[in-house]
Amino acid sequence: MTLILKQSTSVDIRIGPFMDATDAVTPVTTITLAAADQAEVLKANGAATVAMGTGSPEPFVAVTGADGWYDYTVQTGDVDIVGEVVFVVQDLSVCLPVFVRGQVVEEAVFDAMYLAAAAGPLQATTAGRTLDIATTGEVALDFGSTIGTLDAAQFGADFLTSAKIADNAFLAVNFGADFLTSAKIADNAFLAVNFGADSISASALATDAVNEIARAIGIQTNTAFSDIEFLMVLSTDHVTPATGKTVTGERSIDAGAFVGVDGTIAEISDGIYQFDALAADLNGTVITFRFSEAASDDTFLTVKTVA
Repeated sequence: MTLILKQSTSVDIRIGPFMDATDAVTPVTTITLAAADQAEVLKANGAATVAMGTGSPEPFVAVTGADGWYDYTVQTGDVDIVGEVVFVVQDLSVCLPVFVRGQVVEEAVFDAMYLAAAAGPLQATTAGRTLDIATTGEVALDFGSTIGTLDAAQFGADFLTSAKIADNAFLAVNFGADFLTSAKIADNAFLAVNFGADSISASALATDAVNEIARAIGIQTNTAFSDIEFLMVLSTDHVTPATGKTVTGERSIDAGAFVGVDGTIAEISDGIYQFDALAADLNGTVITFRFSEAASDDTFLTVKTVA
């Protein structure tokens, strides 16, 4: 599962399990970042890697009662770039490689969606929003960043004005049988059925807002997506990072047969490779990628896209 992390904000995350490099079964409880072969933060969009936090005491502590698991205090500099982030710890003589994937989102998005008692995707109306929910629950419209201002200039010559009301020019006959009248209000006849299935509702607004956030932080269907990172290890011991290899990629879209990818694959460092997917590689809902090389174990990666 991908962790959702707040941009430029420190937080404790769990990393593990660390298993013995010899038998791949025994938990290792003596890992330190300082002694590891690599302890790196791989940032989005090909940004330079940074070393996982050091210092005294080291921000990497074994979890009591769960051998092989560690708490790492994410540093603000680890998550200063929005996008995917990967924490990698490798010590070939001691343990199998371990990595944790995260998705860094902007502070406002994180606070709205994931804090305790978060307000959710729909916020109280402020200037600059076009359609929102007021603090009292009503739908609020913002025209020209002036809350509540509705005038004829914004709607055209046929808009309702006080002059037209005084001139008796605003009549039900101009709108048809389903038009709102005082009689219908008194008779409780102003219902959703008068608007049809496409009418705006709180539920529709909430669904649309959630979809927009998903598109902003997720992988979109049939849209190119760069910097998908993965680890390759040698097939001789299934542990050692495979460096300097020419890796081939294949894709299976929505349980279809595997075919070659259209995107490009390049090595970053230490057995970590980067795949830049083209739109055709992501033209489905669930896509499984297989990365292979003659002297290495196959690496599989499955992603779910959003429309």
